[in-house]
Amino acid sequence: MPLSEEDAQNIAIVTELRVEEFTKPLAETGGVLELANSSDTNACVFLETDSKELDAPGLCRIHQYRPAGCRSYPIVLDMEDLVFKDDLCPWKEEFEEPNEGHRTELLKLDSLIRIEAAQRVQGGAQDLHEPE
Repeated sequence: MPLSEEDAQNIAIVTELRVEEFTKPLAETGGVLELANSSDTNACVFLETDSKELDAPGLCRIHQYRPAGCRSYPIVLDMEDLVFKDDLCPWKEEFEEPNEGHRTELLKLDSLIRIEAAQRVQGGAQDLHEPE
């Protein structure tokens, strides 16, 4: 899940973790801050689950502070920037149908994340997972 800088900093404050402890290396994401997956479960590092299944049940440890992309899920954008409900979400039927308002908000978030990533790359941001 891509993160805005604000979302990443909020998660860091709440969890008392460094951003690099819960995000993928920037070298793997083109400068985008992206939530990492647990090597034990292959799910988000904040999902409490023992299962490696794609639709594993679990609880989000940061639900109250989850990033914007998680708050909008299962409503997402496809590669053509069309909005839809992700079929992988086992609770997708509990959510309203996507509309133009959802699309607009997701496009704004995507634009912000891309701008922040470009700034990291232009600024020569180092891989956050390398020791200082």
